[in-house]
Amino acid sequence: MSDALLKVEGLKKHFATRQGGMFGKHATVKAVDGVSFEVAPQESFAVVGESGCGKTTLGKLVLALERPTEGRVLFEGRDMARVPRGELRRLRRDIQVIFQDPYSSLNPRMTVEQILTEPWIIHGMHKDPAARAKVLAKLLDDCGIAKTYLSRHPHEFSGGQRQRVGIARALALDPKLVVADEPVSALDVSIQAQILNLLKDLQRERKLAYLFISHDFSVVRHLCTRIAVMYLGRVVETADSETLFKDPQHPYTEALLSAVPVPDPSIEKRRKRILLTGDVPSPLDPPSGCRFHPRCRYLKDACRADDPSLAEARPGHQAACPVLPFKDRRSDAALVAL
Repeated sequence: MSDALLKVEGLKKHFATRQGGMFGKHATVKAVDGVSFEVAPQESFAVVGESGCGKTTLGKLVLALERPTEGRVLFEGRDMARVPRGELRRLRRDIQVIFQDPYSSLNPRMTVEQILTEPWIIHGMHKDPAARAKVLAKLLDDCGIAKTYLSRHPHEFSGGQRQRVGIARALALDPKLVVADEPVSALDVSIQAQILNLLKDLQRERKLAYLFISHDFSVVRHLCTRIAVMYLGRVVETADSETLFKDPQHPYTEALLSAVPVPDPSIEKRRKRILLTGDVPSPLDPPSGCRFHPRCRYLKDACRADDPSLAEARPGHQAACPVLPFKDRRSDAALVAL
């Protein structure tokens, strides 16, 4: 898409380490290893995968908290790794983050008012007290935070209330893109629904784009229009949400979808769980060929040799599988979307 707000091109992040302690051999952790995607203005784009697949590192690269080993992160056409520090500071107003843990992401020594107004102080915004009070009142109302909470500290709130404060802090600077790193995974299920509905309402009202990082397909299906599935540092499938749930084109996506619970007992009874064998390979020594082949139930000889890149299964739907185009095949996992 030519009008992309965020464009990630061939992004890699490798970390140097040692195997076997201080005097062990040098090794490289390929946390992110050749990831590309685009996010349009006001779009909700999800990155989904197991723990350790590189999702959070990818988020840090987008936020310019880490410098890429290779590749580029372009925000409104500007390379985040190469802009001058002063311009990067200004760009940070347009890219904000919602953290996973509402218990550790808020300063316990600051009141809610101090937490929400600190971004304005840093960026020199809303210096007039009357104007600041008006903007603050609107921010509180949008995020469902009572004005009486302004003088309280984070320890006086529940997890859901703290996450609302975290969301309000992220929106204080009127960003264009919000990176949400597992923003509901630390919350109760009932509270998750409230926060997800809040995020949808805020996106519509404030014309936000989301890069939503999660391991939970049921969460991203509720919020996101497009999904990229990551495995061991790479994107193995990407499609719009409805298509991905109805017709997964990669064995890993199929296995993940088979684990998503379905509230209808009749459908749940007909579904078959796909149990993956073995453990996730180490990013220190990824397998040859397709990185998923040691756990794949459709393993062929070509899987051990061919290192697949994303290829178009149909317009707007890409998958990286050397031998299995799932075209014209309805999997058990597709029953999730029925």
